[in-house]
Amino acid sequence: MGLFSRKPKIDMEEARKNKEKMRQLFNQAVADGNTYQILYATTGSTWKESGILSDTRVYQFISLVFGYRETDFKLVAVPVNIQLTEYSEPLEIQISEVKALKYRKKDQTVNVDFSERGRNGMYFSFSDVEQNSKSFVDNVSQEEERQKLDTFFEKYRAKL
Repeated sequence: MGLFSRKPKIDMEEARKNKEKMRQLFNQAVADGNTYQILYATTGSTWKESGILSDTRVYQFISLVFGYRETDFKLVAVPVNIQLTEYSEPLEIQISEVKALKYRKKDQTVNVDFSERGRNGMYFSFSDVEQNSKSFVDNVSQEEERQKLDTFFEKYRAKL
């Protein structure tokens, strides 16, 4: 850790409750949800917004429950609200759709490049989140889950 680095302040009891909520939402959204390992992820999009005073870049962050299954190397991302009370249609990614996958362990981010889909690729970030976050789910601690994900992505890349 550098001079200005700090660990996020996380209420571990709230983090445990959030994991239970994420599991419940994922199981509601995805058939056979219990067969997946899950963790919290974010993704985002940017667009240019022209205004009277200036042109700005607008960022939209999306919270997800990200699931992966080793038996068939299927990835599923379920968009959720930051209160973990609602979810949207899951995005399912078959390994046959993936052209390349780059996992940056230091940044806790994965880039998925598609061979054929409406977009070239997308990214998922798996960082911990502290209390009082305005844009993300509060109190997310998932070091153990990220270590398992590291191992999975090594096997996944070997299958590509």
